Amino acid sequence: MKRINILVWIGLVINIIMIGGASWISSSLGVFNEELNYSERELARMLSFMIVPFCTAVAVQIISLLVLFRKPKLGLALAIIGSIIMLPLSMIFIIGYQFSYERQSNKNFELFYEQPTDIVLKFKWSQLTMQGVLFIALGVIVGILGVGIGWLVAAAGLFALCNSFRLKNRIMIGMVKDKLVLTPTIYSGTYLIPLADVFLIKEDGRLFKLHIKSATNDRKCTYRKGMIEGKVYQGLLDDIFSKIARKE
Repeated sequence: MKRINILVWIGLVINIIMIGGASWISSSLGVFNEELNYSERELARMLSFMIVPFCTAVAVQIISLLVLFRKPKLGLALAIIGSIIMLPLSMIFIIGYQFSYERQSNKNFELFYEQPTDIVLKFKWSQLTMQGVLFIALGVIVGILGVGIGWLVAAAGLFALCNSFRLKNRIMIGMVKDKLVLTPTIYSGTYLIPLADVFLIKEDGRLFKLHIKSATNDRKCTYRKGMIEGKVYQGLLDDIFSKIARKE
């Protein structure tokens, strides 16, 4: 349970409270209460229809937690399915689940702690900050205009903004002697991985893709070059790639 991020529990509690609130409002108003005006009856009707799919969604989310430690990929798929119905509030749960999934998937990697490195390429965290601010502004404007998806966009922007500070000074890819320093995804920690366990399977002007394969891990990681801090990074990447086996 230590590998489950606190956001998972917060998100799950919020989702359950939302179901309880919807159920209470629906039963209090009553769909066929003649004293209600049209909009109040429609609200009660809509909430009554939401209760069953919302309860199903939370049940699927709980199941996803139960299978996380045995079949992480299945757990992640279930968490996403269970969260789609309850967006945007379920974003808290699914973001926390992503952190938990990465922690479980990377449990056999050696954590990287601050130490001298031969090559370092960091995340361009300022880009995520700008994206977050833009999405928040756009989402609020669209939400005020009455389009429900606007609040989902704003929530995504808020997460991007928070995550940008988490990724500040975080190494995307680097090298220490005979090991790579890697952050597999924006939800991951940073790890030390032996060069012998990493293969370059794709590189072009926009991105590069690595395959990490060992006795305990088998995963592919894709990185956008536009997320690398600075402009003069290709030479350093070429230096790293020259030490990694290529795999078609």
